[in-house]
Amino acid sequence: MLRIGDFSKICQVSVKALRHWDAVGLLTPAVTDSQTGYRYYSIEQVSDVNRILAFRSMGLRLPQIAQLLHEHPTTDDIRAMLRLKQAELEQQIADVAVMLKVVEMRLRQIDHSGGLPDYEVVLKPIPMQPIVAVRAAVPTLDALVGLLRETHGFARQRTSTNLLAVFYDEGYETQQIDVEVGFPVEHAWRTGIPLADGREMRPAELPAVEVMATTIHHGPWLTLAHGYVHLGRWIVANGYEIVGAGREVFHHIDWEHEQTATVTELQFPVQRRSS
Repeated sequence: MLRIGDFSKICQVSVKALRHWDAVGLLTPAVTDSQTGYRYYSIEQVSDVNRILAFRSMGLRLPQIAQLLHEHPTTDDIRAMLRLKQAELEQQIADVAVMLKVVEMRLRQIDHSGGLPDYEVVLKPIPMQPIVAVRAAVPTLDALVGLLRETHGFARQRTSTNLLAVFYDEGYETQQIDVEVGFPVEHAWRTGIPLADGREMRPAELPAVEVMATTIHHGPWLTLAHGYVHLGRWIVANGYEIVGAGREVFHHIDWEHEQTATVTELQFPVQRRSS
């Protein structure tokens, strides 16, 4: 039998880690002295430590490792667990890639303009507008981009007007987004446009807004938050409050270079804040 310190040296694992593994039931000492509480390990347990370290290097959590060590899972069980971890790591890589793009784009903005982008806020009335649109609960932001892209194709075929989106959720959402996507038309339409998922764009009316606070964002959708923050600060600083659904009007989208070549008008209906 090996004392915990000697076992620690042989396995190259700290005593603290061994005690923690014992506490959570991951690796129990072969013998624990009932009088002194000293832990003793067998040399055969070195292989268990090596397996634990191998699974840890894959990013598996301790409960998952305990399951692999103690429940004798089948090969299919192990494969399923590793596939799940693989998907989790791939998502982390994708998330980091998005953050890296945002950093790169911010650096380009600073290099080109000498600082962060400036936004001019304009108050203007918006008349009632006939549109052809579809309103749906879109499951994710990626699905929303797909819907915008499909709708933009119809808009370019039938009109020369801008694509638009109206967001009806009470707050900002990234899942099950209540959004209306469409494009303005000169006259009311009587026919719908079928979409790939079976839904249909239908004629509708976008209501007039007496006072709309607007600003223009140049650049990718990933950095739209900068424009929204500036617009929100302006609204508060100038004594207004938001009184309806926000809109985004896409004046230009180049899908081949969408990270840099997008021009989006951000809109909030506002009124003077009551004292």
